[in-house]
Amino acid sequence: MSSAALRAMRPATWAILAGCVLAVAMIKPVQDRVFARFEIRGPDADVLWLSKPEVVRRAALGYESVLADIYWMRAIQYYGRRDEAERRPVRYKNLAALIDIATTLDPGMLDVYRGGCWFLSEPEPLGAGQPEEAVRLLDKGIRSHPLDWRLYFDKGFVYYWSLRDYRKAGDVWLEASSLGTAPHWMAALAAKALSEGGDLDTARRLWQDQLEQSNRTEVRDNARNHLHSLQVAETIWTLEFFLGKFRARFGRFPERLEDLVTARYLQYVPADPSEAPYAYEPSSGQVSLGPESRVRLLSVPPGFKEALMKKLAQRYGLP
Repeated sequence: MSSAALRAMRPATWAILAGCVLAVAMIKPVQDRVFARFEIRGPDADVLWLSKPEVVRRAALGYESVLADIYWMRAIQYYGRRDEAERRPVRYKNLAALIDIATTLDPGMLDVYRGGCWFLSEPEPLGAGQPEEAVRLLDKGIRSHPLDWRLYFDKGFVYYWSLRDYRKAGDVWLEASSLGTAPHWMAALAAKALSEGGDLDTARRLWQDQLEQSNRTEVRDNARNHLHSLQVAETIWTLEFFLGKFRARFGRFPERLEDLVTARYLQYVPADPSEAPYAYEPSSGQVSLGPESRVRLLSVPPGFKEALMKKLAQRYGLP
């Protein structure tokens, strides 16, 4: 290239560079202006501009799988940014829509159905508190994967744990047991749910299966936290039962939990799943996690306590 040609290109090159610098410098003021306009229109800046899955699919231009991965990553980030969620008028308003778009773009993403259902079904603040949306998502997955028993398992789980509809949970698991791919214990699980709704042993088995079968870290961690919470709840309720029997016998609560061992109600005083001792208030007989506990305590449906107390009363008599 001649020197004359190079000299002719220099003005154009400098113009392009100047334009790039100007564009970078304008990013912040333009962004502030846009955010200011959002604030003028209202406090809700949690807007999903393309919310209809079919519109996004038509705009994908043959790159549906790539765009599905992007939307799934966006859903994970939307769910995982807890500080941002606290500032939204509705904590997870667009979570179901993001997952719906991802699974419409690529119906074969089995992990999205299974992971997304737990994002949606867990109560706030841990999840979106939208179990009905989780069921709809799993139904969509079952239409695409009618022989995958794990989707039926998850659907029954949502009915059992989040919606506390034990009959529907049992019906779903019974349907799954007829699949050639389902494990042999699915029929027994269905029968137990149909006959003993709200049973702690059933809930524990469900979370244990979730812990062992999921390939997603956040789902396994969630299952482990629920298992620990079930163990804590069962231990505290059992201690409360025997504290009631002690009070009925001696007219007062014991000074220490160890007194239940001395009175032959217990063989030993249990620790929590993190091996920390439970806290005990002798004036009220209240038992709780101790200050040294590392357990992340999650809510347990109250119906489980009624079922456990009934079993204890049948075995040991009323307090």
